[in-house]
Amino acid sequence: MRYFLSTMAVITMTIPVIAETHVIMQEGFAFVPSSLTVAPGDTIIWQRTNGSHTVTTGTDCTPGAYDGFSINDALNSITPTVEVTLPSDLAAGTLGYFCNIASHCESLGMQASLTIEAPEPCVGDLNDDGLVNGADLGLMLGAWGACGKGLCIADLNNDGIVNGADLGLLLGAWGSCP
Repeated sequence: MRYFLSTMAVITMTIPVIAETHVIMQEGFAFVPSSLTVAPGDTIIWQRTNGSHTVTTGTDCTPGAYDGFSINDALNSITPTVEVTLPSDLAAGTLGYFCNIASHCESLGMQASLTIEAPEPCVGDLNDDGLVNGADLGLMLGAWGACGKGLCIADLNNDGIVNGADLGLLLGAWGSCP
């Protein structure tokens, strides 16, 4: 029994996926880097070096939201940093942003973009927490057997039965999702 419990403790201990933090510098009339690849849940910090600017979402120097998400914050001597955590459900694509002060965008080209890369689906992450672990194993065991009508999330190979084949897929994906 002691061996079984210690084995289960090892199986259920995993390291959670940690979102990244990215720093973008305002240098003169530019954001550096001017393009950056990020993921939903990441934190972006814009750091002012001089002048008065904004961080405003939009394209072609026109304010607007991206997938329902928007930023319009001052970047100046009073607020020298803008820190934003991207929503975890933000869609993949390109989020444009610019400085919305006077002619900083239109005449001086002060605009940049974030490329949002949505994470790959994680086979076996039945509860969508970014991990394949004991919680998912518990959900699978609770759904063991023939699937009824409707959604059967624990049937990982879509054969209509939650069985050893699905357990093998879950165990093969054990740990942090990519």
